Amino acid sequence: MEILSHPVQVARQTPEQIEFVSKEQNSKLKLSPEQEKSIPDVIDGFNLSKKDKQSLFFDKFQPADKDVYYFVDKNQIIAKNDGKELENGVKFVSFDSVKFDMKKTELNLDNFDYLKNSLKYLGFGENLNSALEARMREGADKFTLGATAEFSTPVAKDLINYELRFSKSTTSDKFFLNNYQASLEKGLKDGKFDSPVNQVFFLNKGNDITAKEAYNLLSGRAIQKKAELGGKVIDGQETPKRKEEIWVKLDFEKKNEQGNSPFKTFHKEYGFDLQASLQKHPIKELNDPDKRERLISSLNRGNLQAVTFEKSSGEEKGYVSANPQYKNLNIYDKDMKLQFEKKEDIKVDNQETKTPSRGR
Repeated sequence: MEILSHPVQVARQTPEQIEFVSKEQNSKLKLSPEQEKSIPDVIDGFNLSKKDKQSLFFDKFQPADKDVYYFVDKNQIIAKNDGKELENGVKFVSFDSVKFDMKKTELNLDNFDYLKNSLKYLGFGENLNSALEARMREGADKFTLGATAEFSTPVAKDLINYELRFSKSTTSDKFFLNNYQASLEKGLKDGKFDSPVNQVFFLNKGNDITAKEAYNLLSGRAIQKKAELGGKVIDGQETPKRKEEIWVKLDFEKKNEQGNSPFKTFHKEYGFDLQASLQKHPIKELNDPDKRERLISSLNRGNLQAVTFEKSSGEEKGYVSANPQYKNLNIYDKDMKLQFEKKEDIKVDNQETKTPSRGR
């Protein structure tokens, strides 16, 4: 799985500007400071004046004596048309093809390095670094970065878009990554996509949701996270704080005013034991300590994991995922059909709990 940065995206038009454009009142059109800062100073080696930026933003920018022209599409993404890049002649402009006026804002290198490491820790890799630097140098108080990833499933490819939201401190030149919105479109067998499912994940709480975990949660699966419990005041006394691994999943049946789904949480006392649940099924990988450890780790992260079932009729490929709410596993065949195993299919010797030679 590789997460790719979105192309260069500029600030949105205001409702007033949209009205002026629709009425062709071009003389009233003027870029706001935020809009002007979001537009590169150089695209593909062509320097843009303030007038060029205005032309690009509201209509199109065409360098003198060139066949290519640039414009902003309906998603505020800068695109170019040279008639030969793609079948429809349109190609999106990447951050590697643009330059911003580096004199606008001095870059806080320590802050930049910190944010790069944060993106890497969250699973976004290094492909957003160029876009991050450009946006930090713009000098705006807030900015967003877009990214896209594809996840292959046994039946199709899922598409997930991320919008990472940054803001500048009111007391220093530091930026913070506050949250990101993830939007998942599940792939269907016919090549189309299901309606998107969205969720905003807030950060800087010590147990941040990674990009892959966000995908797993939006796919309806549960993940295991370390949470700080206790600290409640009961009868005037604060209960001791402790850290504990808990299972969480999204409750899609509920939404708050912002459209976010709340989390369902399952603590240790709830009684879900992943290893015990695995032992109830004839999974070949459990017989190898290394494979067993990798399987448990993968399920803890909310992944859909490929396994081999040892049945009386022979070995069969399938998939499993953790289901802490019902204290068991979700079992699927090789075509991702949910399975309900018959007792006669389960080998008796695999019903016994086997102690691996190496723990987690």
